[in-house]
Amino acid sequence: MATTAISTKPLRLSVVAGPPMENLEIAPDKPTVLGRAGIADIRLLDETVSRRHCQLALRADSWLITDLESRHGTTLNSVQLAPNAPAPLQHGDMIRIGPWIFRVLLQGGGPTTSIVGTTDDGGESANRVQRVPESELSLRAQERLDLLIDAAAGIAGADSEVSLADTVLEVLVKATSFPRAAFIKRVGDSDAVELVGYKGADAGAATPIAGAPGASSVKSTEGGFPSTFSRSAAAKAFSPSRSLIRAASEGQVVRIDAGSSANYGQSIIDMGIHSAICAPIMVGPNAAAYLYLDSRGGEDAVAPDSAAFCQALSKICGLAMAKISAMALADRQKKLEADLQAARDAQSLIMPVPTAKVGALTYAMHSEPGRIVAGDLFDVIPLDPGNPHGKVAVLLGDVAGKGVGAALRMATAQAFINAMLTHTSDPAQVMNATNRHLSSRCDAGQFISIWFGIFDPRPAAEGGGTLTIVDAGHGYWLLMPPGQEPQRVETVGGVPIGVDADFCYTAETVKITPGSRVILYSDGVHEQPSPAGDEFGLQRTVAALSSSSNPEEDVVNLVQSVKAHAAPQLVAQAAQGPFAAAPVVNLADDVTVASVLIEG
Repeated sequence: MATTAISTKPLRLSVVAGPPMENLEIAPDKPTVLGRAGIADIRLLDETVSRRHCQLALRADSWLITDLESRHGTTLNSVQLAPNAPAPLQHGDMIRIGPWIFRVLLQGGGPTTSIVGTTDDGGESANRVQRVPESELSLRAQERLDLLIDAAAGIAGADSEVSLADTVLEVLVKATSFPRAAFIKRVGDSDAVELVGYKGADAGAATPIAGAPGASSVKSTEGGFPSTFSRSAAAKAFSPSRSLIRAASEGQVVRIDAGSSANYGQSIIDMGIHSAICAPIMVGPNAAAYLYLDSRGGEDAVAPDSAAFCQALSKICGLAMAKISAMALADRQKKLEADLQAARDAQSLIMPVPTAKVGALTYAMHSEPGRIVAGDLFDVIPLDPGNPHGKVAVLLGDVAGKGVGAALRMATAQAFINAMLTHTSDPAQVMNATNRHLSSRCDAGQFISIWFGIFDPRPAAEGGGTLTIVDAGHGYWLLMPPGQEPQRVETVGGVPIGVDADFCYTAETVKITPGSRVILYSDGVHEQPSPAGDEFGLQRTVAALSSSSNPEEDVVNLVQSVKAHAAPQLVAQAAQGPFAAAPVVNLADDVTVASVLIEG
């Protein structure tokens, strides 16, 4: 895709667990590789992190994470990612890389709520939290066991965290006699928690929080409140203790028991809380969420085996959350793939045939879809179909973005250029009009880089022909005169289409002799990384073309070289077997190559 990315959508990775380190800021202008080696953009120095572990990239309006065949894998919301399969990121996602757990924070990605100060941080605050002894973590009544069995079916059938919370909280309040219960998640390294669901005497039935599934976030405090309640109601509603949540994060059920008021933080005394329980919901080694209950002065005593019931319920919830995370990730990837496939289908419909003769030109073309984006375009348009030496327009472009939106912009640009060519063959006029048309219909960042040329072939006896071009932010093309190596042609060029509606493009003309070839390619060729992170680059492009003698060989040799660079071991293994099928190589971006021969 075009490299002149225009985006202000940042990505921040907040450190939730692991060795101490600063939070990470990921720049949106280029893909960022995280790994242990010096070639990584961000180094994570731990033996369980691979040299090039994973990549984060902003494509159009979506951040994507890709595991780069790391030795120990990358997990997203406790689901291990398939190697080289990009997964979309959302605000609040949890990424595990080696010993670190990061929370994804996107600008504008989370809900807005009221925030209050924290007072649960005094020296005695942590001392009042007690681990529940194993001897107490057993159910003592058949009634509790029956409730647990009944709840298990509803928990197993939950298809979202909100529905899971709704089922669990109803059972918790009924079985434990705690008047308030909440299903919460921590917000990275901050003092905030997300309330996925809440049930209490002050709220009636279990209440999914506004904005679900993103949930609402409040400070982990003795005075926080969910956004569905007013301030007056919130004073009597749920208020989590930060110390209790931190203690539960170690993986064990914890509680605050009634006892000496000297062991309570001042805010807990003020609110009259006499007991509270927090049970972590573990997904793998991580506390993915918490069941939190409290009871206050004047309320009935809670059931003696409440901690045991919470623990049993939290273990079932852990299995359900693992399933929900896997389903959510699979759904995201399914939607991404469907969107990209629709774009590729649209792309194939408007692409010309792979090889053809058009007037005095013969061309060959191949487009290979990448694993992340879809949006290359190519076209060959005869301007004087009845004239064997008439002018022919050729364009190769690269649409910023992915999916159906990018495909539509591609089709719109191609259709508009074809329409303009019925009025003028001046490439500058065509590009200026196309730029104004697209700029008024595209948002920021929705641009198209285009190489656009008008071939005017002439016999050698007449001094040869000309090629008049406008390079709108593309830059990837080579001229190969007969018997010579491919060479770059320096041009002034301009910004991509859609960046600046008032930009004025200028056409440039170069001489072309019969037998010359013009090789055009998308930036997916130049920027394709090797497993070590090296770009394919110009020198490898020239080397790949040095042994070819016609357009078809140009295209085949260059595409094969790019694939061998992207996956050398895979291509080498396939080459060893005489009957082996061509290997399936996942390219980082669309790769489109075209070679145009000017005949004599």
